[in-house]
Amino acid sequence: MKDQLAIVTAVAAAVFLSQGCANDDSGSGSGGTDGATGGSTAGKGGGGAGGSTGAKGGAGGRSGDAGTATGGAGTGGGAGAGGSAGSQPVTCTNPEFTTSDTNGGWSDGGYYVHNNVWNASEAGPETLYACSYKNWYVTSTQPDTTSVKAYPNVHLDIDNLNGLPLSNYTTITSTFAATTPGVGIYNVAYDIWLDGVGWGGGTTEVMIWTENYMQAPLGTEVSSAMTFGGRSYDVYHYTSSSDGGVQVISFLSTAVQTSGSIDLKEILDFIVSEGWLDSDATINQIGYGVEICSTEDQPRTFYFTDFSVTMN
Repeated sequence: MKDQLAIVTAVAAAVFLSQGCANDDSGSGSGGTDGATGGSTAGKGGGGAGGSTGAKGGAGGRSGDAGTATGGAGTGGGAGAGGSAGSQPVTCTNPEFTTSDTNGGWSDGGYYVHNNVWNASEAGPETLYACSYKNWYVTSTQPDTTSVKAYPNVHLDIDNLNGLPLSNYTTITSTFAATTPGVGIYNVAYDIWLDGVGWGGGTTEVMIWTENYMQAPLGTEVSSAMTFGGRSYDVYHYTSSSDGGVQVISFLSTAVQTSGSIDLKEILDFIVSEGWLDSDATINQIGYGVEICSTEDQPRTFYFTDFSVTMN
């Protein structure tokens, strides 16, 4: 899968919207290792030279995670305390890669592990340690405020981010495992981009929250307790009218999932059946990580000990 990692050549600018965990539709403007960091407060999609507040980045960066749009602090509907705090898992003891760079990242096994502190102007320090794409952790110290600061993650870029139609696949599955501190405000989630990567231009972002700690998603709840793969999810839908018709569809697991596998194709087929997405929509990027708003201004560690994507 090494040929599926891509260098982004350009990312469109986006209108900066309100930023915060509660109904936050900002993304992040981080890029990657091949270009300067993009904008700091508007969308996670791709990096590049000279991005600024209100833009997603410019030309030349490795792909970022392209704009998660998350609600947040547990004052909104759908917020809840998750938590998988507990003993430290068996994890990376001799990292192959370490970075405290807000935009630092590492390619391994066809995947990209990304520190992605995209909201650097509001964020505290964060360091990522990786032994492999499926064995890494991040120690983050974020102030006790409600804006999303970072989305450290591992992701797969599909067909050099050009994407292939959903209808090309009969199987899209993924495995995952994460252990979190149970302190602060965050959500552990898949972030899937269709019809492009980044906030703007008619893209669709699908988030699957496997754990929610004191956050609320963007948009309106449209279905509750929907079952996929034997797991129950509440479904939220948001469509923007101001920045290219971006839509965000979020699936919130009603119980904490610390590890397992997910049939992503089943969930994406449901979205098609609802008329929110065409069957020929391209799938461009699949990532898994943690959106961090707060760690109560103390260093907290998030461990990721499994990730894979299978597409046929």
